[in-house]
Amino acid sequence: AKEPKAIMKIEHLNATFQPAKIGNPHGLQITYLKDNSTRNIFVYHEDGKEIVDWFNAIRAARFHYLQVAFPGASDIDLVPKLSRNYLKEGYMEKTGPKQTEGFKKRWFTMDDRRLMYFKDPL
Repeated sequence: AKEPKAIMKIEHLNATFQPAKIGNPHGLQITYLKDNSTRNIFVYHEDGKEIVDWFNAIRAARFHYLQVAFPGASDIDLVPKLSRNYLKEGYMEKTGPKQTEGFKKRWFTMDDRRLMYFKDPL
């Protein structure tokens, strides 16, 4: 293909290790915004060093972005913004706005900025 499948702006990119969710000891979840919607991709590599290198490369790119975006900020202030882990994840049941709608099992994820839900963990 001549065009990329997706473009993930480093400004909105997050990476977190997710071996249990992916079912691989070297699993990484990459979260990004697309059309004002949070999207996830899950990746893994058989070589643990390779996935750690990708994680570190994403963090380094975010660090550079943050240094440019916030030139007066100290490195100590920027480090917590490099990546974020999820505060809580798990299944809950939700219903729609109408009282007649039934409850549906959904996977909820909460970070420090938002609560999201998906059909399933992946």
